[in-house]
Amino acid sequence: MRYRRGWLWVLVIVLGCGGPAKTGVDLKADAISLNEAGYIYYRQSRWNLAREKFEQALAYNRLIDRRAGIAANLNNLGAIAQAQGDLDQAVGHFQEALAVNRELHDPTALCETLNNLGLAYQSQGLLKEADAAYLEALEHARLLPPGPLLALTLTHLGDAARARKEYPTALNYYHQALGADAGAKDRRGRALRLERLGRTFLDLKDYDRAAGYLKEALGEFRRLQDTDGIAAALKDLTLLALARGDQDEARLNGNLLLGIYQARGQEKEARELEALLPRDGGS
Repeated sequence: MRYRRGWLWVLVIVLGCGGPAKTGVDLKADAISLNEAGYIYYRQSRWNLAREKFEQALAYNRLIDRRAGIAANLNNLGAIAQAQGDLDQAVGHFQEALAVNRELHDPTALCETLNNLGLAYQSQGLLKEADAAYLEALEHARLLPPGPLLALTLTHLGDAARARKEYPTALNYYHQALGADAGAKDRRGRALRLERLGRTFLDLKDYDRAAGYLKEALGEFRRLQDTDGIAAALKDLTLLALARGDQDEARLNGNLLLGIYQARGQEKEARELEALLPRDGGS
């Protein structure tokens, strides 16, 4: 998400409009198609086109008062606003979606929207509000079978604890998250949790354990072809090598990361990374 995000995981709802599409004049089917088109644009980081599709889907769902569809569209508009750096608007959309989902008493939808609201609060530095949203999301997630949504909620609680430098609490949440999705139904989520564990052990200066988790995370992200994840793991491994005084390893990982930044046009990040890296033949 391009403001540039600190690699947060916002849930965009693809099937929130529900039901199969039909032919002919059918506002429900049109709303479903528009929501799915918006999701495709979202995955391509084409924010304005995605927002246009989600707004059209929302208008159609409002016309027929489809509450679940309205909530899904509002959630997705919040994700777009967060991607574009408008956190106040994102919070507004998520809060409106949450109000609709409370009417529907759907634990899955409530958990998804509360996680997104917590991320928006966390991005604003409102950790108390973020914690409250995540803890309520956890209540709803525990009503569901263990799996990716419970794991994601626990991961977000770990992120909030880590932001407060409560590292043992963060590690506890991350380990719980790994256990919640022990079947690895969500491979990207598992890789993200490994990366978070590695980053936290790096904060604690437990370099050996940090290296183990980060290398495993990098391998998984590479298998998934997840550029954001690869970049995050390489950045952590570069910082780890610098902390250990291993200049060769720092240059190796740093140059790989630099290539990603340059390919994605992240000039600011590339300059900051180059300033960190030791020069060939010396520090």
